[in-house]
Amino acid sequence: MGEAIITRRGGGASLKESHEFIYSASSIDYGGHIKAIAFDNNYLYVGGSGPRKVYKLYKSDLTKVAESIDYGGEIRAITLDDNYLYVGGLTTQKVYKLNKSNLSKVAESIACDGNIWAMTSDNTYLYVGDGYPARKVYKLNKSDLSKVAESPYYDNDIQAIASDNNYLYVGGRGDTNKVYKLNKSDLTKVAESIRYGYITAMTSDDSYLYVCGGSGYTNKVYKLNKSDLSQVTESISYSYNITAITSDDSYLYIGGVNLNQIYKLYKSNLSQVTEPMDYGSGITAMTSDNIYLYVSDRTTRKVFKQNKIAYLYKNLKLIVIGSV
Repeated sequence: MGEAIITRRGGGASLKESHEFIYSASSIDYGGHIKAIAFDNNYLYVGGSGPRKVYKLYKSDLTKVAESIDYGGEIRAITLDDNYLYVGGLTTQKVYKLNKSNLSKVAESIACDGNIWAMTSDNTYLYVGDGYPARKVYKLNKSDLSKVAESPYYDNDIQAIASDNNYLYVGGRGDTNKVYKLNKSDLTKVAESIRYGYITAMTSDDSYLYVCGGSGYTNKVYKLNKSDLSQVTESISYSYNITAITSDDSYLYIGGVNLNQIYKLYKSNLSQVTEPMDYGSGITAMTSDNIYLYVSDRTTRKVFKQNKIAYLYKNLKLIVIGSV
């Protein structure tokens, strides 16, 4: 049983999840739009435009611990392991390897042939999604950031990557508008999905991909089988591009730069769980752990920590910190 903060609430006769987002903390103003967030057990690592640095924040209260050197361009992707951060973005078009402890730079890759929009990693390698003119995935050794392999041409900027033990799943904006499934070993293509419009964000679990795609005023989340990229179901349409998605065991959380709300969806059928939380400003980045959402918006340029779990029991409201 986790620790609980208890306040009065009328009605109710049993323990029931209330699906409320409860504000917990906020960071200082980053000084620009935050476009990438990564985390470990104790810290968040955020980057974006403006200062073009990585800020290291305590997860507990979002106070700043350290900052990196200027990356030289807008930071669009951060991934990490036990000891290092790997940072990529625009203009500089390189991957920087940073010590997690103090954010000092350890190494940098050669320049990619375009802007870095997305990145993921496993125990040994980085997988970097590139933009114009290359529009490929590059496989790099984490040890020295040397290039191991590259994928076929995607036809446009790769803006979303997910991975599992054996495969990568990549998507982007432009002519292709499909998800490609690639072998991690040599980045050869195994399968491709049908077209879904601009693919702007993606997440996955053991069996499924959740792909944010669309254009104009028809933007949806699509649930695909990872095995063959066939479609299982789709969400309702949203008015603007969904550019941020994160998930837990049961739910998806989505938002966007022009979609000024956070929507909570059931992973099973992509139906909406509850009324969206209105931020009043576009969502530029979002991630989550078991208990909290960490959200950045376009106006305040801060990270907000929101408790995902609230339960009702008899006439009490319990905000659970931990597990139940």
